[in-house]
Amino acid sequence: MSKAKRIAIIGGGFGGLSAAISLRSRGFEVDLYEMTATLGGKAGTRNLGNYRFDTGPSLLTLPQVFDRLFSKAGKRREDYVEFMPLDPITNYWFSDGSRLAGRPLPFLIDELEKSLGVPRQESERFFSYAEDIHTLTTPVFLERSLHEFSTWVSKPAFKAYSQIHKVDIFRTMYSSLSSFFSSTKAIQLFSRFATYNGSDPYQAPATLNTIAYVEYGLGGFGVKGGIFALTKALEKLCTDIGVIIRRNTKVESIELDKSDRIQGVLIRPLGQDTSSIPYDAVVSDLDILTLYEHILKKPKDSAPIRFKKLPPSTSGLVFYWGMNKSYPDLGVNNIFFSQDYQKEFFQIHHEQRLPDDPTVYVNITSKISPEDAPPGGENWFVLVNAPPDGGQNWQEIAKYYRKKVIKILEASLGVDVEKAIEVEEILDPKSIMENTGSWRGSLYGISSNTKAAAFLRPSNRVKKYPGLYTVGGSVHPGGGMPLVTLSGMIAAELLEKYEGSVE
Repeated sequence: MSKAKRIAIIGGGFGGLSAAISLRSRGFEVDLYEMTATLGGKAGTRNLGNYRFDTGPSLLTLPQVFDRLFSKAGKRREDYVEFMPLDPITNYWFSDGSRLAGRPLPFLIDELEKSLGVPRQESERFFSYAEDIHTLTTPVFLERSLHEFSTWVSKPAFKAYSQIHKVDIFRTMYSSLSSFFSSTKAIQLFSRFATYNGSDPYQAPATLNTIAYVEYGLGGFGVKGGIFALTKALEKLCTDIGVIIRRNTKVESIELDKSDRIQGVLIRPLGQDTSSIPYDAVVSDLDILTLYEHILKKPKDSAPIRFKKLPPSTSGLVFYWGMNKSYPDLGVNNIFFSQDYQKEFFQIHHEQRLPDDPTVYVNITSKISPEDAPPGGENWFVLVNAPPDGGQNWQEIAKYYRKKVIKILEASLGVDVEKAIEVEEILDPKSIMENTGSWRGSLYGISSNTKAAAFLRPSNRVKKYPGLYTVGGSVHPGGGMPLVTLSGMIAAELLEKYEGSVE
């Protein structure tokens, strides 16, 4: 009798969880290995006293991606986790003291006109353009592998070819936005979306303007219980459908036969000796360089060498602050813009240092999940975009930037911030690198600061090592929760196509 093929998943981030669910739903036997006690990867959780914090992602977009994943397993996402549409999605403070409520469309067009004086026709024309990019690129660039011939002869691809000019590949985000908006504040606001994959709007292709439509046209969401509640929901779904989760178990290496085909993995459970487990295929949810250098033991392969030559995405300097008072002017997501945006990005991406005048992001999950903070308090996740680790003295940098960030927030809000900080922890690029295995603490793999970046991300199928597939933010289609989740679905589809589901 035939039996289901056995698959090992290395890493329990969103990519690994998505791949595990997709493969198990297709009939494979799936073991997921996570070296720590907690799943989620960057989307983890941290408790400080009576305050709970998400450790990474904070805003959910494209909820239909997660609904589809649950549906693949015959389940309803609503039975596992609650998504909460946000209005406003983000509150914006500008350096001159002006403010804008980032409401979902069509209300954002009214807000732009009322708060920033942006003519309605400018906003309407921009969002029509951004929607076109989303419609044309999603079925080709996000939902399929860019490294398979079948993608390029598919109906969605031919549709995109016929309207390629609408994808706006050759302009930068900034130059494109400047052609739509006369308001420098509107340009700054929409340039911000380059940071969603750690890029520079003055270099990144205008195709990324699709992100503005995804967030404001399709909606931005919070998660009841924080983003980690989604991690727990995916973990429960895995368990419910029969994925075997092995925590506190490190995969030491992937074992290959003489023809470089996957044979299995060498594992080391916490406090135990290593053991070799045979598998028909392996899906890696590790940073691509961690995979090649430490698991495959192939640091001189062309893939890691090429990857290191590409511009990395940004990292972050994060302050977790438990605040003993509440701030009614703040929402779930809040942005405090710098005065000179171009200088800020130049200092991060070209000079590889934190900017003199940083933009500050504050996420407060207790606004929709009161249990994340004690009564009357709030849990602040405060982020400043930073260059990847390059040997900087992060302890000294964090000390300096703590004062700077507090000064920016107090000046904008007109209230005391520092005295309300009851508990505190700091996460810097070096810590991110050590905690997640991401190269230099880069949050999204390579940046999109080149026109060909989408095509340069590593493939979800490693052709050189048959039976090996990759998922996560450092591979196609890129960083961010929905894209990482899509990487797991793409890898599962490719694995079934090339490996078959039974032996």
